[in-house]
Amino acid sequence: MGESHYLVVGGSKGTGLALVEHLLADGQRVSVLARSACALPPSPLLTWLPVDVTDTVALHTALDACVAGQGKIDSAVFMQRHRARDDAFETDLAVALTATRATIDHLVARKHFSGSVQGNGIVMVSSIADHYIAPEQDLGYHVSKAGLVQLARFYALQLGPLGLRVNVVSPCVVIKEAAQEYYRQNSWITDRFEHFIPLRRAGSSQDIINAILFLTGAQSSYITGQNIVVDGGLTLRSHESIIRDFPQH
Repeated sequence: MGESHYLVVGGSKGTGLALVEHLLADGQRVSVLARSACALPPSPLLTWLPVDVTDTVALHTALDACVAGQGKIDSAVFMQRHRARDDAFETDLAVALTATRATIDHLVARKHFSGSVQGNGIVMVSSIADHYIAPEQDLGYHVSKAGLVQLARFYALQLGPLGLRVNVVSPCVVIKEAAQEYYRQNSWITDRFEHFIPLRRAGSSQDIINAILFLTGAQSSYITGQNIVVDGGLTLRSHESIIRDFPQH
């Protein structure tokens, strides 16, 4: 069996799928809970269970099946979100917050975490929309992302004595593989990213994966309750400075 067992909730698209592929390539055991059917070739290291995470009974059944199939869980990564185009506020919160809470509570109650010496790592993927407003996203998205940060802080304090570390990764600009062609056709957007972001590039899925791997690894064994912003330094700038520095035509 692989070295560690990762539970990835919401691993069927974008950075979530890229994380699953990275873990499998590294020889890790991976269990994925997602609404979509498996998008990857069969592997003895992979358990993929389509499930509606807002259905608590089905969610608990799927979690038990993950442990039965791949062993106790070393790390859990929460990347799920409600992707419908309607402004379904309650569903946003149910998918992002209620399902995360239900998952953690069940795993703890059933003693499904492995009890790793370095402490098991739980990572919730939020967004800089947890404290800034992104007009292209709806209200439920913002409230759920902000809620994840406080959820992580609460669980970090509550579960620390059990050896469970809980942290957040908050990305900003991420160009995912599926969007590469769009940005190639709209290079003016990437030009602005390179101009305004201190590290002079947009982020990638791998940048987010690297932060997740750090927070679930031995190197972060004394870090819990933190929100790691992965933005290339963009949010260090004041809004006024960005306006003043905006290219003139």
